[in-house]
Amino acid sequence: MPITRLGTKAKNVIKNIDMKIRIIIAILLIFNYCTVFGQKNDEFPSYEKFNSSFAEHLKYPAELQKKCATTFTLMKVTFASSGEVEILSFSDSAEPEFVSLMQEIKDKLDFKSIYTDLKTKQKELKEVLIPIHIDFEKMDECKSTISSANLQKVYRFAGTPISGEYFMYPALYGRYVVGRTIE
Repeated sequence: MPITRLGTKAKNVIKNIDMKIRIIIAILLIFNYCTVFGQKNDEFPSYEKFNSSFAEHLKYPAELQKKCATTFTLMKVTFASSGEVEILSFSDSAEPEFVSLMQEIKDKLDFKSIYTDLKTKQKELKEVLIPIHIDFEKMDECKSTISSANLQKVYRFAGTPISGEYFMYPALYGRYVVGRTIE
């Protein structure tokens, strides 16, 4: 019997398989949640350790996801001479939910690796600025955007423009993309 001549039963089996595949794809798209944090920096050998700890512990806050908010901020880290973090603060462009999350997870982040890089580079500055940019998108709903008002706040801390000398550490970039079903 030629393959081109399928019986009704065989056609129904193929239809059912086709429908199951469509359902599986729809489920995967519903629960598709992609996080990207992939960076390498040869100039700062410990950067990957810090970046990995950041990516592992950062779970973008649900409130920011609902608002489809992009985070574009400066994190200011003040180190004690022992290498411990004395103060962790964020520029005015950071959403309060993001700042709260970062304060919650700061003890889980590998700040020692940044301090190691500073010592390797023989930098005596105890204050470090780390740019953080996190894009958040919902497919077919919202795209990642940064407002001009937010950009104006990037170099302000507690309403005051930043001044003084800081060591600028390489930026952290992350991207969250949430999928939807196609109907």
